[in-house]
Amino acid sequence: MFDWDDLRYVLAIARHGTLSSAARRLAVTQPTMGRRLDAFEKHLGTRLFLRTPEGFQLTAAGRELLAHAERMEGEALAAFQIVAGRDSGVVGMVRVTTTKWFSSSIVAPILARLPERYPGLAVDLVASDGWLNLPRRDVDIALRFARFEHQDVLQRSVARIGFGLYASARYLDRRGMPDFTLGCPGHAVITMSDDVENVADVPWLRAIAHAASIAFRSNGRDAHAIAAAEGAGLACLPRHLAERTPGLVRLAPPSPPPARRAWLGIHRDGSRIPRIRAVMDALTRRLARLEPELADASDFAGEAADADGGDVRRKRSRKSE
Repeated sequence: MFDWDDLRYVLAIARHGTLSSAARRLAVTQPTMGRRLDAFEKHLGTRLFLRTPEGFQLTAAGRELLAHAERMEGEALAAFQIVAGRDSGVVGMVRVTTTKWFSSSIVAPILARLPERYPGLAVDLVASDGWLNLPRRDVDIALRFARFEHQDVLQRSVARIGFGLYASARYLDRRGMPDFTLGCPGHAVITMSDDVENVADVPWLRAIAHAASIAFRSNGRDAHAIAAAEGAGLACLPRHLAERTPGLVRLAPPSPPPARRAWLGIHRDGSRIPRIRAVMDALTRRLARLEPELADASDFAGEAADADGGDVRRKRSRKSE
């Protein structure tokens, strides 16, 4: 037999990638973390991690053990909640992630109210354009604009997000209204960075403004909105973000830009944990009430092309905009 506590060390290293980060997570020293891992690997007679310059990477044996360890962790958490009592279980930290613009514009105000309702609850909101790993428990809840693909992730569509074409009044005074019949000659557009792929509004913007030059690129919607407000060019933006950015004017393109759906995902085991369910339910309810502000029915002519598969992909890693 082995010490069951060794599995906590394996989980921490797998999730955080380095001994120092894993040690901080478990409130132990880095040498202790290293010694426990070395002893556990020696006891098992196999390597669980490859030591690389980028950090600790799971071996095939490590991945197999991790799957079992995560299930054991989930069962242990579920058992604890049953013993502790579900009514008093909305305590502790819940980590939530979403893209930067969605975080600042929509999610942060929802989450900020929760500790008042649940005094024992703390929320850690990670505004990130990267896809933090739900199955590996980097976060408890993720909000993204594409379906989750891992079988252990429970997901639901929580909001529809309407988009529009915008430019600043100063830009339009300088360049005039764009002529969409000719592909917007004499105009400039703001678009995604070259290494971002499969975002539905990028080809849409290219199609309606094929004669325009590219003035500004970024992988983030916040940066697009700022650049448009400063007069850099035409930008396809979430309406909720654009209409709260001073100086932007909504234009009338020949076809509506593709809309998006926001998907909320949690690990399957998280559905049993009261604090995670409380945060998930609050986000779901509030986003449903906000949906009329986020979009209207006319925005969704292009939704079918992007509802399931229009996630943002980088050539080397998966991202969201």
